[in-house]
Amino acid sequence: MSQAKQEFLARSKEFWNPGKIQDWIDMGVDLVIDHREGYYLFDMDGRRLIDMHLNGGTYNLGHRHPELVEVLKAGTARFDMGNHHFPALARTALAEALQKCAPGPNFKYTAYGSGGGEAIDIAIKTARHARQKRKIVSIIKAYHGHTGLAVKTGDDRFSKLFLSEDTQDEFVQVKFNDLNAMEDALRGRDVAVVIMETIPATYGFPMPDIGYLPAVKALCERYDALYIADEVQTGLMRTGEMWGWVKSALLSRISLSISGNTG
Repeated sequence: MSQAKQEFLARSKEFWNPGKIQDWIDMGVDLVIDHREGYYLFDMDGRRLIDMHLNGGTYNLGHRHPELVEVLKAGTARFDMGNHHFPALARTALAEALQKCAPGPNFKYTAYGSGGGEAIDIAIKTARHARQKRKIVSIIKAYHGHTGLAVKTGDDRFSKLFLSEDTQDEFVQVKFNDLNAMEDALRGRDVAVVIMETIPATYGFPMPDIGYLPAVKALCERYDALYIADEVQTGLMRTGEMWGWVKSALLSRISLSISGNTG
């Protein structure tokens, strides 16, 4: 490791994240990213590495895609963050574009947020208001973000760290792909919303059983609860469809069709 890199790692430990930096050092990973381009990472010592980091931080289009860079440059020549109280050309145009790629006419409105965790908080608060109930059902080992309500829906290794663990039995967790456990959680009709990732990442990426997600949605309808599909990691074509839950629903319909033809 070069002297310059050693000095930079020392600065990173001092001003950024000493624990994580030391973990990488202990594991023998001496990567310090200088810049990213296309599908490559460039180390500060000049090494070029293929970016194969497969998690929620993956960039589907690579890094600094030239077309996106030009769009951003052109956009900042006219638009800025704006004033959120009034209608704005770009805000409505984006909302309209999102509605057009939504699966069905019932997805009419866009509520903007600064990130995935805030989006989950908005969705949970909206569900509680709409149903006038407090209880939330999520999946064991879930992760939906580190913001206020989102962190409570996740695994306790996230919530306990911030003293945000549930103390009033308002946040219930059930096993993924277990419809009996889900129905038991909903049976009391006191649940505002069920929230889950279409493919739960921190649970080890288990695939939903054929028919599981549509069945959970049907249970929500039966017991007067709403359903939040957290598509931060599975949306925008990362499963082959624009939204991951749509792919699951299509597979379920195909399975039912095959069963009907062979029965």
